[in-house]
Amino acid sequence: MLVRFSQKTRIAIAFACVYLCWGSTYGAIHIAGQNLAPPLVGAIRSLFSFVLIGIICLARGTSLRVPLRTAWQLALVGVLIMTANNVLLIWAETRVASGYASLVVATIPIFIALFETVLPHGERLNLRGWLGTLLGALGMLVLLWPTLHRSANGGAGQRSLFGFVLLIGAALSFAIGSILARRFRFRTDTFVATAWQIGSAGVVNLTLATAGGCFQTARWTTSGLLAIAFLAVFGTVVGLSAYTYLVQHVAITKVSTYAFVNPVIAVLIGAALFHERLAPAELAGTVLIVAAVATVIISRTQSAPVPTDPMQELPIEE
Repeated sequence: MLVRFSQKTRIAIAFACVYLCWGSTYGAIHIAGQNLAPPLVGAIRSLFSFVLIGIICLARGTSLRVPLRTAWQLALVGVLIMTANNVLLIWAETRVASGYASLVVATIPIFIALFETVLPHGERLNLRGWLGTLLGALGMLVLLWPTLHRSANGGAGQRSLFGFVLLIGAALSFAIGSILARRFRFRTDTFVATAWQIGSAGVVNLTLATAGGCFQTARWTTSGLLAIAFLAVFGTVVGLSAYTYLVQHVAITKVSTYAFVNPVIAVLIGAALFHERLAPAELAGTVLIVAAVATVIISRTQSAPVPTDPMQELPIEE
């Protein structure tokens, strides 16, 4: 007999999955990126995830067919989140520590808030929100300061600065993808939507990996393959499915709270597994960024209603 959870319970479980799964993926990305090129990691992760999602849909008797308009919208969101964001993040983690990467990516809710402010019918930032945004900018400057100082001397500093730029690109891609996912108003089953997103990204990632000769330079190691398997199962199938469900049923600013939980998990894992340590200035930047993200999120006063039928995969109305 299947257990039927209430919508509140589903939302709570989905939040737990996003917090824990995505917080732990930074370490796995670091391991995978040491052995395989970023597009190849993204391709294997996405395609493996697509197969797993397909099996789940088949077991549930759910068809993957969607209207043409929905198909290209899902594909666009998938490429932004699982190609642009994911590949740039993997690339960046070959140059910066995993904990550091998680802190920069934590600014995604701030980018979402800024975009929503200028978009038609978007949620507007109030005074507290703007103060949080300014605090986030200050935190980014403090976090970046050691890198700027080292880059003046060349070498590792320049590598870290380039990694920071890649992380900003990754954060922007995810923010845009999240906003589009919200505004497209998908009327699609969560697993079907996730399958289309990761399947489309997998095709693009595989094309990039093949064109870039990534298969010829790949080092197939057990640790690298296990890391990709972890990313596929927990980072994509569990994490992205949970995120897709939350975006459709909870205000985006509440969903964005994962951004100040994930860095804590990522920094702890980085310290335990890779002996990563943040400089004093970077620690100060960490505090400022987490505080800024929290301030921006709690400052948003507009919230959208939740669908009354918990079994319907309908996006909430603005």
